[in-house]
Amino acid sequence: MNYAWEAVLAARKKHYELASLCFIKGENPSPYIEVSMEDLNLSAPENEQIAINPLYRFGAIFAALFNENVEGMEETRALFLDICMHYIVELDLREGLSKEDYYYSIILQDFTKGVYGEGFKERFSLFDREEQKRIVQAYVHLLKSGNYLGEYRKVITSLYEGVFLYESQESPMEFFVYLGVKERKEEQEKAAFLRELFLPMQGKIYYFYEHHFGIIGVEETMVLDEMVIL
Repeated sequence: MNYAWEAVLAARKKHYELASLCFIKGENPSPYIEVSMEDLNLSAPENEQIAINPLYRFGAIFAALFNENVEGMEETRALFLDICMHYIVELDLREGLSKEDYYYSIILQDFTKGVYGEGFKERFSLFDREEQKRIVQAYVHLLKSGNYLGEYRKVITSLYEGVFLYESQESPMEFFVYLGVKERKEEQEKAAFLRELFLPMQGKIYYFYEHHFGIIGVEETMVLDEMVIL
């Protein structure tokens, strides 16, 4: 890790959010990298504190602030550094974002902060970080394309390894989905979340969990005690 923004991305993989991180002045910072780490082999910060060399990129701004010959107001100066680095890192991260990446970051923030309600937030939290990423990416594509079924199919097949999706030949907007997981409250909530997020209100969807429903002519599904009768 060379730059502060790289340390933030690495910290996110350990489930640290930018708002929870604290930037501090390194005790013996290297003049060659921005992130000040005693063990250069570490791939991510060990905790919520990120020690940096504030003079690495912004010497003209911070040189006077961290002049070793000036004493006093240590807490104020530390707070100022932390606030400035949060702002700088935000700019660094946004600078490399495409328009789609920006929409992704905003929507992910809305989902996790409960902008759409606490129930929505709680259901979204049932998915792990990688699953949340896939869901939000598919939702961004849905907003652009309007292809609700295509994006629903894409996201559900990426989340459930043994999933099968069937569209009714008799009733439009009616779907049967075999998830291939044990039916638990958590899985019911997750399935309901995906249905509400990706499919229109008039759509009907029937979820099947551990047991597939029987399909005439398909022997694998016509096993007693291992199928559901529709």
